[in-house]
Amino acid sequence: MKTIKIEGMMRRGIQARLIPGVALLIMIGFSLGGCATLAPEKPSALAPTDRGTVVFMGKYEFQRPPAGWALLKNLEGGDFELGFLKFEKGDFPSQTTFIYDDEPFGSSRELERRSEQYCTRFLFNSGIFLQIQKRERVQVMGQPALAFYLEGENPNRNEKAKSKIYLVQKGERIISFVCTQWRPLQGTYDPEPFRHFETFVQSFKLLQPTFYEELGEKIKKLKG
Repeated sequence: MKTIKIEGMMRRGIQARLIPGVALLIMIGFSLGGCATLAPEKPSALAPTDRGTVVFMGKYEFQRPPAGWALLKNLEGGDFELGFLKFEKGDFPSQTTFIYDDEPFGSSRELERRSEQYCTRFLFNSGIFLQIQKRERVQVMGQPALAFYLEGENPNRNEKAKSKIYLVQKGERIISFVCTQWRPLQGTYDPEPFRHFETFVQSFKLLQPTFYEELGEKIKKLKG
């Protein structure tokens, strides 16, 4: 598996779209820009366990997708920390990405309101007019979550996109998991990458307390 290291300044509320070429250009939601390079994955990035899962940087445990998916690893603490990418058979832009984001765009701590805020910026610069097809209340990691599905097209660029997003209530915060598949307008969506995304989400575990959880514990101790 290759690691795509993401560098450069990027804004919140994203989903990756990568364009092949001499240099891979990261086109992530409404990002300011950035670049990506392919490099052999460092052994410490994903450590296998005896449970058939992997541990990422000692922070998260999950079941990784099969061979053919590249690890997306953020270097500068930008829009997200990790995810996976697969270039697929077919005309450009046939590819799928999914990510974990611990700070999805928005400020509300209520799931429905946060989803509205999030969708105002999701794929903002792609030219895709996204429509929410469905919303449903679910549970992820045993926590309340909202799953919503979006689809949209950009006829001017002969492309379309389909996304599934989870917003998860984690204490006082909301975290997210996002999967987006890109196809040419006449292309057919493939359900298999979304199944790999579901496996990733349902197996995901946080191994360390978040910064905000640690801060909350410190405040409690100070208050006695």
